Amino acid sequence: MLLRILGPIEIRQNGEAVRLTAPKTCALLAALVTCPNEPVVLDGLVDAVWPSDPPPSAADNLRVYVAQLRRVLGDGARIASVNRGYALTLDSDELDARRFEDLLAEARRRRTGDLQSAAAAYRDALALWRGPVFGGADLSGRAHEYAVRLEEERAAAVEERIDVELALGRHSPLIGELRGLVAAHPLRERLHGQLMLALYRSGRQAEALEAYRNARRILVEELGLDPGPELRAIESAILAGEPMGVSPAPTGPGSTRSPAVVVPSPRRVRGRVRPILVAGLGVLVAVTAALGLRGSSPEGSPPTPPRVEMAKGAVGDGVLTVGTLLPVTGSLYFLGAATAAGADLAVQDVNAAGGVLGRPVRLVRSDSGDPARDIASSAVADLLARKADLIVGAVSNTVSLTILDQVTEAGAAIISPSNTSSLLTSAYDRGLYFRTAPGDDLQGRAIGRLIAENHDRTVAIMALDDPYSESVIGGIESAITRTGSRVVRKVTYDEDETRFAKAVNTVVRGKADALVLIGFEETAEIVKELRRRGVTAGTQHWYLVDGNLSDYSADLPRGTLLGARGTLAGADAGEEFARRMRAMDPSLGDLGYGPEAYDAVILGALAAEAARGDLGQSVAARLRDVSSGGRRCTSYRECSALVRSGLDIDYDGLSGRIEFDSNGDVTEGTFGVYEYAADNTYSRAGTRVVTSR
Repeated sequence: MLLRILGPIEIRQNGEAVRLTAPKTCALLAALVTCPNEPVVLDGLVDAVWPSDPPPSAADNLRVYVAQLRRVLGDGARIASVNRGYALTLDSDELDARRFEDLLAEARRRRTGDLQSAAAAYRDALALWRGPVFGGADLSGRAHEYAVRLEEERAAAVEERIDVELALGRHSPLIGELRGLVAAHPLRERLHGQLMLALYRSGRQAEALEAYRNARRILVEELGLDPGPELRAIESAILAGEPMGVSPAPTGPGSTRSPAVVVPSPRRVRGRVRPILVAGLGVLVAVTAALGLRGSSPEGSPPTPPRVEMAKGAVGDGVLTVGTLLPVTGSLYFLGAATAAGADLAVQDVNAAGGVLGRPVRLVRSDSGDPARDIASSAVADLLARKADLIVGAVSNTVSLTILDQVTEAGAAIISPSNTSSLLTSAYDRGLYFRTAPGDDLQGRAIGRLIAENHDRTVAIMALDDPYSESVIGGIESAITRTGSRVVRKVTYDEDETRFAKAVNTVVRGKADALVLIGFEETAEIVKELRRRGVTAGTQHWYLVDGNLSDYSADLPRGTLLGARGTLAGADAGEEFARRMRAMDPSLGDLGYGPEAYDAVILGALAAEAARGDLGQSVAARLRDVSSGGRRCTSYRECSALVRSGLDIDYDGLSGRIEFDSNGDVTEGTFGVYEYAADNTYSRAGTRVVTSR
């Protein structure tokens, strides 16, 4: 057996791989892997699986998760019951993290002798990584510390590999990679120094000095500090025209490294374990892969390529190219029309305000289709071939998950205007994926707020058993716990379930004040079963979600849903925006996710201005900066003027207040509240804004 945790959790045995995705099972395995072959007490495992407020039945539930994990491992003896706890049996060659540590130690030993061999060992060690540790599972305690340590080792390995490659004289091939790293990690002095050295040793003295000036400007503006002695020494040597050799810095616990950069201590971030020190490390890997820099052939002497004229300091070709990956055909075409119009309108506004880096934004369009038609991958290939720096899309969660690797491996940034799935929070995206629509957990919080407003003290939940429902339920429980309400019944059903009498009976017996229905088209059959038992929205407060908020006028008797409420992500952008959208496309009906698509383009353009570059990595590295912490502004014209004058900004758009967390998710969500009339159709009755804090 091989247990792979350097990325999505995967168990490989007998030539087959099983991926572990259930959050609580992942947390349990992480806690056990942290202490292989040693017992972990029951209380410690409960804390790992339920970091806050474990349920009264936690110990019993834990035994169920242990049984499930044993089945996945295929050997019940792998997890032994020991002294009121459990122990996971693992040999040293059965864990990829152990293999990574062994290879890294070997690479460090070889640095003092055979640099060629050391470089190969570093590459072998880094090749084991497929994403964040444990697939970005939300961890606590020792498992979190273990994951942070591994991520820090990964970051160190990348920097040390670059030192070795420089010592081998491979300067020119590293320049592109280092530019991407500097854009993603602008406060890392060591990377700036490596870029300066690579440029200087490639005969590009002026560019090396420009790299120093850029580093100094960033450090002064961001930290109020001048560059450290190492960077100043490199600059002095370049000015004096001195030859500079490279010796790889010593490593290990007792080594003396280059002066440390001022970096906050690692901290836990929701959804992914990623210390600030290595935030966005996936960008680093993406740059390397996209530029084909994994090889180790000695540097040749290729002719200098022609220079591209662009704005001073810009990184890229000087033109921000936005590609839209939206459904023109298929079952989701109605969302494609509104999101496409929103993106088009944003590009129009950006260019009317002077464009990006003094050049008009270039817009290219493609059809993502829907999950049933496999055309998104070819559409992405076309966008990348046409040099898209930023992709706006996809609309579908499934399509986004399908094309995420393809987009981010090429180094393009991607912003979805409508994705809500929690699976995208923990997906391996190399730090390049963002979304302007609030996640499913925030929708749960919005429903919880409605429950509190109606003074419902007891709540029943009937939900499809899938990650979507799990995320919404988590948000509901988090919200109602604060107001003193509680869930008294929670019933789930399988995707292929067609008979709901037993589940409905369980819900009805709970006699709760409120009932939340989480699902899709099967909701009509569930409501019919509830009505047969004398329960309607008139006898109990009912709440629906975006998955089942639908027109039931042809499916249910009149009055069944009267008064029921539901939520759907999206701000009411106002009449003027609607008028402008319909001027672009008179056939538009619903404007759903149009404001979110508009904001995606505006944010990308502002990030490119702030980064002084149009590469996808540069855009992604600045998206958080332009959406939080600075002077509030609400239009591209206003915000870009502030950026060009050197001020920090906080863009708040048509979709509401936008602030990205470390996963690229918005921390605040705007939801429409819809209410059903007697004919079982719904209309917008209000708006609620909720936060993840």
